Amino acid sequence: MVQSVIGVCTILVVVLNITNGFQAPVRSAAHGKRVRAQSVTQSSVEENVQTAGGLVDMEAYAAGYFTVMSEVPCKVCSSAEGSLPSDLVGSYFRSGPAMFSAGSLPPPRTSIIQPKQPPLPDGQDEDRMVTHPFEGDGAVLALTFNDAHSVTARFRFVRTNAFTNERKKGKRLYSGMDYTRSSDKGQPNDFPVPLYKHHLMPGLNKKRKNTSNTRSIYWSKKLLTLWEGGLPYKLDSLALSTEGRSQLGGVLKEKDPFGAKAAYDANTDRMLFYSNKQDASSSVLTLYEFNSKFRLVSDGYGMVSDNEGGKVEVKMPGLALISDFAVTENYAIFVQPPVATNGMQFLMSKDPAKSCVLESKSALLHLVNRVSSKNNPGQTKTITIPYDNISDADLQFCNAYETNDSNTIIFDVIRSDASNIKSTSTSYPWSTTLSDYASTASKKSLWRYTIVNGNTVSKECLSNDQLVFGVINPAYSGKQHTYIYATVGALQEKVAPPQGITKINTQDKTSQVWLPKQYEFCGEPMYAPKTNADGTTTTASTSEDDGYILSILFNGKTKLSSLLVFNAQDITTGPIAKVDLGVGIPHGYHGCFTSNPESNWSYEEIERRAKLSDKMEGRGNMWNEVKSDFSGLGLRLDDIEEVLGDIF
Repeated sequence: MVQSVIGVCTILVVVLNITNGFQAPVRSAAHGKRVRAQSVTQSSVEENVQTAGGLVDMEAYAAGYFTVMSEVPCKVCSSAEGSLPSDLVGSYFRSGPAMFSAGSLPPPRTSIIQPKQPPLPDGQDEDRMVTHPFEGDGAVLALTFNDAHSVTARFRFVRTNAFTNERKKGKRLYSGMDYTRSSDKGQPNDFPVPLYKHHLMPGLNKKRKNTSNTRSIYWSKKLLTLWEGGLPYKLDSLALSTEGRSQLGGVLKEKDPFGAKAAYDANTDRMLFYSNKQDASSSVLTLYEFNSKFRLVSDGYGMVSDNEGGKVEVKMPGLALISDFAVTENYAIFVQPPVATNGMQFLMSKDPAKSCVLESKSALLHLVNRVSSKNNPGQTKTITIPYDNISDADLQFCNAYETNDSNTIIFDVIRSDASNIKSTSTSYPWSTTLSDYASTASKKSLWRYTIVNGNTVSKECLSNDQLVFGVINPAYSGKQHTYIYATVGALQEKVAPPQGITKINTQDKTSQVWLPKQYEFCGEPMYAPKTNADGTTTTASTSEDDGYILSILFNGKTKLSSLLVFNAQDITTGPIAKVDLGVGIPHGYHGCFTSNPESNWSYEEIERRAKLSDKMEGRGNMWNEVKSDFSGLGLRLDDIEEVLGDIF
């Protein structure tokens, strides 16, 4: 057993000041005690720090899980505070669940088929409510930056097969995860994202509902939405209309359990994905590596056209519950948590709660040599991670890189300690008090894992604040980074919902923190580079934090959302621009920003495409389902462009 090196979290200094009505703590590791400044408002900051309710309005947070009854085809939103930077150019996409009362989006007015049950507000019919927010049907928010005064916003549901089926019937048809959500306490049903993400019944079935709600990816002029365990869905980038499930130009089979994470390698300008076929005794993970044209690669420089190269298959022992990974110049890094399986229950039901038990022991770290690796492409080395009484399950990877001598690999993750979880909540609105939330959500903090000579693994806590959704400047993905941006709770190290934005310096462990009002909550931060006058963007050759941070803010009092834009170099002073969207957007998950010049569509272009999309959906009974199937070629209609894209 490798000896564990466990770092101790640095004690942080907190300085609170008030800027434009926002509480803005600045945290530093330079001192050994917490300091609080005097408040200049009527209510005491001191009292707010001591009284949890003063910083976190849990009813306002719970209000952020609501079913969206009306989509936004195309809307111009103007800056309400400050001015949008002129060098912020491109489009921002974000995925998240937005349908919690199943089948509650009204059908097109011209539709022949009408559901037997009308749309219902959340909570009115428990039979139609999902049992965990993660089960909600996915929707995508898109914001395109047109000028220094406005953005063009769109918000649409992903028309998955399951979403369309429930929309037609006006009721909930998929309940495969109900037993797991109601019976399994601890990390499996964690908030905001659970460890158990889908039923273990493989293939296309009513047990495994692909909500396509976890992540938006824009790559090679294609917009995809991902969900762990099912095919991605391809969307029109302008109108967000659903074009259908994508097999990535024939790379994937129809029943492949595709992953919900895409890892970008800035060293080679490539995007990597994975699929994971799980079984009780062993699992087979396939790593896919695509170039900038969304073609599988065969080595460091070549391309293949037969879709047989560019893949690495790895056999893992036991049931591999994997939902995230990171890449370095030569490796893909996966962490497999220790899971014991009940063979009979797995054979009979495949219900996660009946079939699996997350064990309190060492996890396995798999170093997979990429197809472009300098040594033995496809080879895998497995290392035991020392157990330190905190689970290594469901790590949220921020970034990974190799040191100059290639003997050391470092990766930073947000790690979950579920020892505080005492219960599970399956009833809407899930958590309306801080104590309820703290008993169902794990303690999450930022950790650094160091692998030396491919043999030993050590761990160090970089920040003990309550964190989620850690990101970096993508130009440093797979390279050595200094800064990590994340959403942070308002109660420092105590368990609380994601609310503010933090910037963490991984070298000296200091952090900048900005918190909104107690009834406002930020989503995942997203780094956006500055665009130069010639259309190029700031890269790794410039300052790592010379850009902007975007985040969607939900106001639990007004039930409306806004876009916040921060100077990435100075989070503490708060947003430099705020754009009111005029609609409420539920708490979301992961997104992406593209500064590609062709993604800066005009409002007129987006509006035309949105009107066409609405017209096409209203024409038929199938509500925008893709029916064309080139079965002889093993391709769907949406794959044709991916196969022949370079010809047109």
